[in-house]
Amino acid sequence: TPTTSWSCRISGAESMMYDVTLTVNKLDLEEETLNGKEEFNFDSGTMDSYFTKELSDKFWRVLREVTKREYTNDELEFSDAELRKLPTVFLQMIPHEGGVGDEFVADDPRAVPGLAGKVDVGLPNDVLFAIPPTHYMQEGAKLGVYASRIYFDTDDDMGSVLGSNAMMGYDILFDMDAARIGFAESDCDYLKVIKAAETDTAEEAAGADEPSVGAAASAEGSDAKSKDDS
Repeated sequence: TPTTSWSCRISGAESMMYDVTLTVNKLDLEEETLNGKEEFNFDSGTMDSYFTKELSDKFWRVLREVTKREYTNDELEFSDAELRKLPTVFLQMIPHEGGVGDEFVADDPRAVPGLAGKVDVGLPNDVLFAIPPTHYMQEGAKLGVYASRIYFDTDDDMGSVLGSNAMMGYDILFDMDAARIGFAESDCDYLKVIKAAETDTAEEAAGADEPSVGAAASAEGSDAKSKDDS
């Protein structure tokens, strides 16, 4: 998945939805530097996310300006409020065949959730992918102690890897036949999904037990005809 830019949104907000009240710091990076030679890889079997070494200095600089702390993968103490004020990382991705997909065309990309129309007028059909601090910061054994699970130690030739911590909060479709990946933000409330499915199943079962009006009328007509014949 080629990526065109990397941004950090200041003062939290976990969604990729555009919010005019929040500040976005775009890292000044070439696409080749951002992607590495192998471009980005989605790997749900990898717990953490790994980016090329070339990204480290600029990301650390922005984080230092915002948090007044040095970036590290060591454990640090954060209150819940401090954690949520850490930057949300945004990746801006080139979509399938350079557009929004062959099954959907947007007259106004700015009106489509998840597209870059409101943040990049030059590439409005690009796709935004958000990684909030509550996903890339992992709480340790001690309450209130967290460690970043974004690493900047991948050789540039190997490209970057988005692991399962980056995929949290999304419904992701791996379309192996079409060699495409699709994703949409999700509240991941699986209990709600299960309950909805159980409700639908119960309603379908109840409907199957009740004869339709047409069937009842047909049965009554058959009874009447039988009486007439007798």
